[in-house]
Amino acid sequence: MGDDDLRSVARRVRDLVEPLAANVYFAPEAAAAYEAVGVEGFGPGYFASRGGCLGDVPGEVVAAAFGVFKPALVKECVDAAHRRAGAGAMVAAREQGAVASLTRILGADDGAMTGVPRATELLQRAAAAAPPGEGRALYSGLTALGYPGTPIGDLWRACDLVREHRGDSHIIAWVGHGLDPIQANITTELWWRLPLRSYVRTRGWSEDEIDGAIERLRERGLVEGESFTADGEALRGEVELCTDRQERPIVEALGDNAEELLRLLTPMADAVIAAKGYPRDPRTLTRP
Repeated sequence: MGDDDLRSVARRVRDLVEPLAANVYFAPEAAAAYEAVGVEGFGPGYFASRGGCLGDVPGEVVAAAFGVFKPALVKECVDAAHRRAGAGAMVAAREQGAVASLTRILGADDGAMTGVPRATELLQRAAAAAPPGEGRALYSGLTALGYPGTPIGDLWRACDLVREHRGDSHIIAWVGHGLDPIQANITTELWWRLPLRSYVRTRGWSEDEIDGAIERLRERGLVEGESFTADGEALRGEVELCTDRQERPIVEALGDNAEELLRLLTPMADAVIAAKGYPRDPRTLTRP
């Protein structure tokens, strides 16, 4: 398979899996599940639940696995959560909230529900083909959890595995291209054609830290004013392609069934977005 076909399938899978896997971060059912074990607030719930697959590790380890967040913010949130609930409790609450939310959303759409068994089967095949380890902390942690054993739970876990594998691959890619975490955020917002300093602010960095990262990008000739230079555009394109190439085992495992999976996932992703279970359609941000 050539790079063009690989890139096309890998990015379309990513765009459709994202709302299903990441709905949990916006689901009121998940927030209620964290509160039930004593953890309140978006930050503690988010960092401790998503990082819970790593076990009861320090916040610094969770920050390293997430890559793009300010480590001090992650540590503060994880420490706050762990004073009330351990990793096991947070993992269980996360699953409970995710399954409840997706059941509410997809259960109202007969077309979406019809495709759940087959989509889950194909996603599980793809996830199983991806190599664990090799710098992929969150993907490897999720593999240790196994599958919940319910239709929606298994669909969600398979989506989460595929999502986190690509996320881990993306960290490998931008580190290998000489970007630091703040620069990775900044180049993401420019790649998505978002205003400079918009997306990066959601990751806990100060204005001075952001300004310093932008200046370093300008010194490298990657940013001019508030836009990419040609070199910056090319470098970020290489980061994306490097990420796509690392997803080859997943794409090849789907083989001739890739288009079938994409057809099955489309109404599910549409249902989540329509229910405002994910803030923005990833398909509007992804470049060809």
